[in-house]
Amino acid sequence: MSESLAIGSLQEAFKPTGQRFLPEDSPFGTVFVDVTHRCNMACHNCYIPVRDLPDLPVAWILEHLARLPRRTRIRLVGAEPTVREDLPELIRQVRALGHIPVVLTNGLKLGRLAYVQKLKAAGLKTLHLSLNGGLRDDLYEAIDGMPCAARKLAALDNLIAERMNVTVGMILVPGVNDRHLPEFMAHLLARGVRDIHLRSVGAIGRHMEGPPFTLDGLEACFRTALPAGLAAPELTDEAGSSRDFKLGPTRVQLTAWPDLGSSSRGRLTPDGYVEPMFESMIANEFRY
Repeated sequence: MSESLAIGSLQEAFKPTGQRFLPEDSPFGTVFVDVTHRCNMACHNCYIPVRDLPDLPVAWILEHLARLPRRTRIRLVGAEPTVREDLPELIRQVRALGHIPVVLTNGLKLGRLAYVQKLKAAGLKTLHLSLNGGLRDDLYEAIDGMPCAARKLAALDNLIAERMNVTVGMILVPGVNDRHLPEFMAHLLARGVRDIHLRSVGAIGRHMEGPPFTLDGLEACFRTALPAGLAAPELTDEAGSSRDFKLGPTRVQLTAWPDLGSSSRGRLTPDGYVEPMFESMIANEFRY
């Protein structure tokens, strides 16, 4: 498949599978829930750029999550889930159902330690933090449309201080932030980050133009960025568009987006079904 497929081509290449499950029949170990379409950023890469849809009601979300047949990782996503004032209560209720809440966030609100502590008290232990610009404001401006390095790095510091499980995610854009990766990797390893995800730009929703990194290109970039003296990374898993490496105690995952074939990840749809994650997004043209 071409790395630069447009949305129409993606829809043609990956037709809807027809796999839709009632929550009680969900086969997925992870389920994404788009809790809001609102956001406090306007990034140049956004797989759900629609902003005019209402938030899913908490009661409706919980009703459907309660029907899942087993303990599931519930990824609370958006746009930006922290813009919901009731996010702590949602986390608390997801945990009360026996599921594992995970928040995917741009981190702007997490620069306030008190807010991180509030989420932790509600039962949140794991977050995915987007740091596309690494340590530099100019890179955040180029990719995310906002100079916000200080706020995002403060979020990382707060999560580490509260001993949260944090995954740092970075979209690598050729000729923009790839040359910064050595400096940023050194910073993350020095801070003790144990999970790093490096992605290519995917032709999903709103995205930056130009040829993205292939999976081989991502691996070359990653290997070039490693600090001198470190043992060579060990490839621990390879499946489709992803490769996982062990770098000492740190896991590094490389993914060429879109990561289709979502056999383990589902998405709760507004009509109450669970569908394969990325196939669902492509099939409905990102309207929910």
